[in-house]
Amino acid sequence: MSLQDVQVFKAFGCLCCCFWTIFASVSIGMSLRSLEQGKYAIELKWATQKIGLVPVQEPGMKFVGLGNELLEYPSTFQTMYFTANTAGVQAKDKGSFKPVIRGPIRARSADGLEMYVTVSFQWKLKPSSLIDLYEILGDKMYRDEFVRFARAAILKTCSEYPADEYFTNRNNITNAMLDSLDANFNASSKGLDADIKGLQLQEIDLPDRFDKEIQDTQSAMQEVEVAEAERVEKVVSVNTELLVAKQAVNELLEVARGSAESVRLSNEAAVRQLLIFQKKQASANLEILKQFSGDEDPFGKLFEFMEIRSLDNHNTDNIMIDL
Repeated sequence: MSLQDVQVFKAFGCLCCCFWTIFASVSIGMSLRSLEQGKYAIELKWATQKIGLVPVQEPGMKFVGLGNELLEYPSTFQTMYFTANTAGVQAKDKGSFKPVIRGPIRARSADGLEMYVTVSFQWKLKPSSLIDLYEILGDKMYRDEFVRFARAAILKTCSEYPADEYFTNRNNITNAMLDSLDANFNASSKGLDADIKGLQLQEIDLPDRFDKEIQDTQSAMQEVEVAEAERVEKVVSVNTELLVAKQAVNELLEVARGSAESVRLSNEAAVRQLLIFQKKQASANLEILKQFSGDEDPFGKLFEFMEIRSLDNHNTDNIMIDL
């Protein structure tokens, strides 16, 4: 073997080593995938175009192999909007999973009125459903299908309630929409298993004539409420006046009862005094009469004595005498 052949062999060996070193470095780098916080993933094998049987749930650096991919899904709650005004939509231009935004839903009420419904809600995928979801809808198309499922649920609920209940029974309609959405997004036959929450029924756009009638009705109801409040106020005022009058009458009755009781007690005292005086007077006359009991005319003597007594006690300045 010549020196030249040895040099060629060494050069070829170095070239192979460099190639495999570079290949190994590139392969390892291309075999690593990063899974961010807030995401699930399914591992896709490049060679077989098959997916792994267990979803990847923990964030971090993952070794998936050369050419393999991680198909990402959101692990947090996502928002779907059916609205014409995106002013209040959050994070519409940020993040890898942007909110789903569509126009208002055109629906009909139970009494046939056409209306446009503005609504929003939040949805969240469950890891157990990712394999079935990918096999049916892939890793991109499912968002458009979710829009169809949501629209169908809301249209169904709208058709069950007359137009006037959207102003008087909104809470029940919102709960019915939430139940319908939950049923559509938890259908095992469709490979779906998702949590639904935070439904907001924001605006119901009805025909102008119906809106006018609703406004007139609400205005009339407000007038009725004002009249009812005034009636209650007058009833309270009259009841207050009646109570005051009753208190005044009770006060007069108490005063009259007190006066009558005072007169009765005064009369009783006067009668008792008069009886005592008369008894004393009779007893005194009886004692005087006893002094003339031996005379033939005791009463005549008594009257004579009384006349003399009166004359002795008479004041000459008085015209009348005290008998």
